[in-house]
Amino acid sequence: MRIALRWKILLITVITPMSLGLAVFVTVNRNVRKHVDSSSIQEALEHSTKVFEAMLATRGRALSGGAEVIALDPRFFSLLTLGTAQRDWRFTATVRGMAKDFNRIAQAELFEVFDRRGRSVASVGAIRSSPGSRAPFVRRALKGEATVSVIVEGGLQYQVSTTPVRSDGQVVGVLMLGSEVGQRLARTMRGQMRCEVSFLSGGAITSTTLEDPVDRRALLDRVSRAFAEARGNVRAIGRLDVKGANLTYITVLQPMPGSDPAEGKLYVMQRASDPETDFLHLMQRDLVLFAGIGVIAALLTGLILSRSITRPIRQLVRGAQAMQQGDYSYPVPVHNRDEIGFLAERFAEMRQRAQVYVGSLEEAARLKSEFITVASHELRTPISIIQGYQDLLEAEAIGPMIPAQQQALKGMRQGLQRLAEIADQAVLVAQVQSKRLELDRQWQPFGPILDRCIRAALADAPTRNVRVESTGKESLEPLAVDGELLSQAIINLVSNGIRFTQDGGLVKIEAREHGTYVEILVSDQGPGIAEERLGHLFDHGYSIQNVLGHHSSSELEFNSRGLGLGLGITRGIIEAHGGTVTASNREEGGTVFQICLPRLDLPSELKAA
Repeated sequence: MRIALRWKILLITVITPMSLGLAVFVTVNRNVRKHVDSSSIQEALEHSTKVFEAMLATRGRALSGGAEVIALDPRFFSLLTLGTAQRDWRFTATVRGMAKDFNRIAQAELFEVFDRRGRSVASVGAIRSSPGSRAPFVRRALKGEATVSVIVEGGLQYQVSTTPVRSDGQVVGVLMLGSEVGQRLARTMRGQMRCEVSFLSGGAITSTTLEDPVDRRALLDRVSRAFAEARGNVRAIGRLDVKGANLTYITVLQPMPGSDPAEGKLYVMQRASDPETDFLHLMQRDLVLFAGIGVIAALLTGLILSRSITRPIRQLVRGAQAMQQGDYSYPVPVHNRDEIGFLAERFAEMRQRAQVYVGSLEEAARLKSEFITVASHELRTPISIIQGYQDLLEAEAIGPMIPAQQQALKGMRQGLQRLAEIADQAVLVAQVQSKRLELDRQWQPFGPILDRCIRAALADAPTRNVRVESTGKESLEPLAVDGELLSQAIINLVSNGIRFTQDGGLVKIEAREHGTYVEILVSDQGPGIAEERLGHLFDHGYSIQNVLGHHSSSELEFNSRGLGLGLGITRGIIEAHGGTVTASNREEGGTVFQICLPRLDLPSELKAA
């Protein structure tokens, strides 16, 4: 399929900006999405976790430092050095009072004192630890190891510092200070880091800034599924997406610093992705808008550019088409002085010269046709006179004939016959070239026409031993053709086949019905035709031996009697019938000529017959 130049130019001018626009859209969209999903929210949550852990570490150091100061005070550790027998209610009251005094300075929510056996001596804070939660840390402190950890009391998490109390290098007791990790800390983190903060323990929320119960349930469900998928490995969970009541949260959960990950004490940082997603959608919409504007601008630019280039070229093409049809006056305006304008000027000059040249050729062809017509008619007069005298001599009306004279008369007869054929062919050539060949169409069966052609062709070659066969002629319906001219065309093809087929060979004629047209094939067993010369085979005056090259002396002698006009006349007759004639070489050797004649509708009376 041929693509117009305008569309090619439009495609070339548009595809580049469209490709660039698409690449920019994909790249920006990917980068923005990556920034929204991974950079802005993710980085903010990671920063929040670092700030939270740093805050807990600072609180832990403050608790440990305060506990160390209290444990080194002689008033404090001297009481714990008393033996068990020296302790009574006054001892307990004294320790309790001293603990209250120290807690007024420490401001700890959990302030507990234990003796060297791990038994509680005093608890003066807002809460009191349970034996189960404090036991591991108290034991470690009694061994001389200070710890900062997290315990759960009353559904709340507390960060506690457990410090051994020494006297003379011996551990005489344990001091435990603690601060709540709860709602107040979560709200502080939310105000500073602009994210939702939740504390979880054992699959339950201890404190959270999430106000909607649906968001809380969604968080617990998603965390429980993540724990099951990660088989309890918190650090393998990574980032989660939690769909709440109205918002979607990007969630990061980490084990509470100082706690055992297996205990399930977690802190959770959440940030809604919807504002960032809205930003992403806004960017995508703007990118699509700009891409559409870019495509429209590229299309308009391409249309204007292609129009400015192709309009003068189309005018040149139309001028060339009109010139091909014989119209040399089609306007080809010159709008610009660029290369296309220069081409239009040169085309106009070339067309003017071609018009003069073609006019001279047409005039020469007309004079030639008229000369041939006049010459052929003028030639018939002496031919008729000579033929009349020949008839008188053959009838011995003038006098008796001797054998030598009879032989001379035979030669005259052949020469006159040849002159008559030349005159007839010249008239046909003139009519074909001037396209004045008039047809006498009549509905007639094809079989008799073909038989007449075979007899005439064989009669023209009495010295050749070549068989001529025909097939399919009986199956054809009558054709509306000029029988005399069509016979002349087929005789020319059959005669050429006989001429270039070796003695003992075969020339075959096949007639086929193809619905809307009739196909006639004339094939021989000759040497074939050079491929580069097949296109000139039916040109007038192009001798068949020029096409086929040199052959045997007998063939050249036989062919020397022809003028090389037969195939050109054949083409003119077939084209006058509205058909075509072509030639091609056969794979098995020889040449096949194909005649295609359009079939006219058969009259009803002939169909009935």
